[in-house]
Amino acid sequence: MLAAAMTDFGDIDVLNFGEVPTPSPQPGNVLIKVEAVGTNYYDTLVRSGAVSRAISLPHIVGSDVVGRIEKLGAGVSTLAPGERVIVAPGYPCDPAEWDLKPENNAPSYFPAGTYAWGGYAQYMEVPARWVIRDQTNLSAEELATIPLVLVTAVHAVKTLGNVGPGSRVLIQAGASGSGSMAIQVAKALGADVITTVSTDKKAALARSLGADEVICYRQMDVASMVHAWAGQNGIDVVIDPVGGTTMAVNLDCLKPRGTVVNFGLSGGAEVTIPHLYPFFRNERKLVGAWMGSMAELEFGLDLVKRGKVRSALHKVLPLSEAREAHRMMASAEVVGKLALLPWAR
Repeated sequence: MLAAAMTDFGDIDVLNFGEVPTPSPQPGNVLIKVEAVGTNYYDTLVRSGAVSRAISLPHIVGSDVVGRIEKLGAGVSTLAPGERVIVAPGYPCDPAEWDLKPENNAPSYFPAGTYAWGGYAQYMEVPARWVIRDQTNLSAEELATIPLVLVTAVHAVKTLGNVGPGSRVLIQAGASGSGSMAIQVAKALGADVITTVSTDKKAALARSLGADEVICYRQMDVASMVHAWAGQNGIDVVIDPVGGTTMAVNLDCLKPRGTVVNFGLSGGAEVTIPHLYPFFRNERKLVGAWMGSMAELEFGLDLVKRGKVRSALHKVLPLSEAREAHRMMASAEVVGKLALLPWAR
């Protein structure tokens, strides 16, 4: 089969498009013919070696996979060849942890394509346990932009942020894959949303997804704009997929007993709380989020089916241009998400 495989850890040039062996499904697994795979910033972290250098090479990344069942491994009776399916974007690698609930609490829970081969290929082998029938009626390329950011947004916004009707929510990087999905989930839950973006084009996407107010952070002071919008008390919840440089602003905007939910480090892996006294005096909370459970994914997919959440598809590329996709993500050119097509020429 053709795949965009990592032959080393490093920059985009370690991704090489060519022939690799096609997997044969082991007992309990299925072989999926991949129709489309979404790209995520996490893919670049795996490629660079930031996640782990213990990953065997060559390796294939890719967590957001949509396709059809090609072949069943022995013992699989819940699925049939030809069925359109979604691969769970994350699941425990260790079968001994498969019954833990919620699944993302398992020590071996990682995005698909972290240690086992992922979806940057024409075929992908997956345990049948972590395959979901597609009921969305979306195109493959649209659907492939959704699962990872969807389960993450539901976990961060609904479960950890406890967002509901009337909540005032600041979402950092509202035109990123994670931010654009968080806007939609927050609005579906009844929240009022203010978000940050870097360009007018990204502002247009954020507004189209339901953001009530958009701040172009290169032109405006984020904290003062948020306080003017939210009022004296501040924001109930901050959803932060960026990290690093955003943290001081996140805390400044937060109301007493408010919550910052962080699940990203593209803005930097280290943060400083400017002063601990207002942090503990106002009983503010800083919470980390690690993707989400199968129940949260099902909740999110139901929002998709009901038209509450849609794809923020920016561009579709053939899998042979995986390097270009990673270059675009690294240079912040993507407004929403990218999808790769393994069978396109």
